[in-house]
Amino acid sequence: MNRVQLVQDPITTTIYYHDSTNYDDLRFPLQGQRLDTSSGRIDYNYDECTVDFALNARYPNEPICFVSQMPHAKAISTKVHPHLHWIQEEANVPNWVMAYRWYSNNDVVPAVWTLAKYSVNTFTYVAGDLAQITTFPDINAPELEGISSILDIKLFRDSANTSTLFAGADPYTVVAKAKEFDLHYQINSVGSGEEYTK
Repeated sequence: MNRVQLVQDPITTTIYYHDSTNYDDLRFPLQGQRLDTSSGRIDYNYDECTVDFALNARYPNEPICFVSQMPHAKAISTKVHPHLHWIQEEANVPNWVMAYRWYSNNDVVPAVWTLAKYSVNTFTYVAGDLAQITTFPDINAPELEGISSILDIKLFRDSANTSTLFAGADPYTVVAKAKEFDLHYQINSVGSGEEYTK
């Protein structure tokens, strides 16, 4: 068992964890988001508390967007570990795609988004409706990351493999029921000792 020792920086009065790696979740519940459901390709499922991506959901046309302002407790310049919580109903996996851009305050906002397909499922599907966690590749922090940096994320189901990241069209034969998207991130302090710096 790790014991957490808090160490205070005498200059900024930030209280840091000493010799300990700690993680937390930065969560983005999908219910309650304002979605464009006009195309009928993504929609709310109030019975399952999910956002459902239809069989014909398209990249880049039907995104769900998240804006992540990194908490002050985040260890500056450390990567984040994105993953999706969803309900898996068969052995196949949807063509989940994420687009992202990460920048610090006072930076020029990047014009280019980076694409990444899902990496692996955490659990092996056997039968029924499985509460699955599907991971995406880690995302590296921007160079010279500052406090409260911004990570913009878009989530898609790429049914036709328009991104060309997959072997072919989406093999998942039913609606894909997404629950929540979140990031695991490393923390090294109890917030920040100053409003805009650590």
